[in-house]
Amino acid sequence: MKLKSYIFEESLEIDFIPTLAFLFFENDRVEVVNRCYRKLKEINPNIEVVGVNGKRGNLNNQIPFITKENQISLLLFDIDDFFVNSYDIENLAVTKVNFINDYQKYNNAASIIFFPFHYDANNFLDYIQDKRNMNNIYGGVYAPEPNGAFYNGKFVDNEMISVFFNQDKIAFFSIAIHGWQPIGTHFKVTKSEKNIVYEVEHETALKVIEDYIGTIKQENIDNFLHPFCVTHNDSKSLASIKFVDRENGSIGFFKYIYEGEELMITIPVNQKQMMKLIEETLKDIDCDGLFMFSCVGRYAYYKDLLEFEIEKVADFLNVPFAGFLTYGEIGSNSVHTKSILQNQTMNLIFFKDIQC
Repeated sequence: MKLKSYIFEESLEIDFIPTLAFLFFENDRVEVVNRCYRKLKEINPNIEVVGVNGKRGNLNNQIPFITKENQISLLLFDIDDFFVNSYDIENLAVTKVNFINDYQKYNNAASIIFFPFHYDANNFLDYIQDKRNMNNIYGGVYAPEPNGAFYNGKFVDNEMISVFFNQDKIAFFSIAIHGWQPIGTHFKVTKSEKNIVYEVEHETALKVIEDYIGTIKQENIDNFLHPFCVTHNDSKSLASIKFVDRENGSIGFFKYIYEGEELMITIPVNQKQMMKLIEETLKDIDCDGLFMFSCVGRYAYYKDLLEFEIEKVADFLNVPFAGFLTYGEIGSNSVHTKSILQNQTMNLIFFKDIQC
């Protein structure tokens, strides 16, 4: 396997012929994406190019760690055992069947998926992993805006795109890092629909939560200051608040919340503790490269300080990586456990060539 991360502006200089390119762009930079795509096709007409938009920026292991608007973050591979497919997410039942068939083409598969925001990623993951025992599914949820993803030379908005890898050749595993600690009372969700929670403990959700933590201000929502810990199928992850509706007392989140799940408020660690957490998490990691899928909420909360944690990963591991600022991260809390949908989390998906 040959591998390179690259920040594209106008030129493309690489010392091998890539067969697969991950292209992370900002959604209004259509011409830059098309120009990059044409240059990749000039190098290899048969290259598979998969792209996804990163709202407010994309990630790379080199300066600038968060790319500027006119830049594209690339992760380029020269590998053989992989294939790509896209799925019409409007018909989720058909998508599940088709994805399962594709996943089973390798005896030991891993999949990187890019999932559209307005659909229930948890439902998809639960079905694939719980009922079919298919793990090693990773990825990110892309923004609910035009030109959300890119495949086969065109932009798409409501498709799930998956890249399948043969893990007999290249092995994948992931870890989630966020630095928010759950504290206090468990609140059981007793009425919800999709991503909106109407009642907790059989009372109006907003009233119960604000009686506990005080008024939820819009500026705090905008800065992602109120992530909740949610328990889904015995796995814990963060769920960021998207809005509050004071007329009906509901709380909207950036992912679906189901009745019967439990919510807890969280508090953040400081920047020094976050750096220590990253080092402790990565100290035993051995990989050739990785994807970094970090929530747009982390950027809203940390702002430019987010570059420090990206730089910490880059310096500590010293391998190529790229990724994007997501609206949901798909990965496991710890190595070799089931993947779940996260919020306000940095998901690191590591891979290693095992053919040597």
